[in-house]
Amino acid sequence: MKIITIEEEAWQRLNSRINDIAEYLKKQEDRSYDDLWINNHEVCQYLHISEKTLWRMRTKGEIAYSKIYGQYFYTIRSIKDMLNANAVQSSDEFVQELMAKGKNYIEKGRKLNSNKK
Repeated sequence: MKIITIEEEAWQRLNSRINDIAEYLKKQEDRSYDDLWINNHEVCQYLHISEKTLWRMRTKGEIAYSKIYGQYFYTIRSIKDMLNANAVQSSDEFVQELMAKGKNYIEKGRKLNSNKK
């Protein structure tokens, strides 16, 4: 095994670059669900709200949506935007926890729905 030594300043620059790359990759992973479209029922389950409450949010323009043949669809990004716009506790830790829970919910929900077919 070879031992390589470098100056402390060079090591700090290298370490900083590695951390920047890791942070960038983590952000890319978190964004992978932002463009996922979910329906009314899934949004209501995710936010623990009724369809009537979701309807009120749509009519007040609080959440972005698309309507196709009478059905409403929302992106994860639009839900995040709405939540962030109304956040009272907006620490990074809280948002990361919320995103992790949402990601977990979506993965479980999608697996359950695919087994029904």
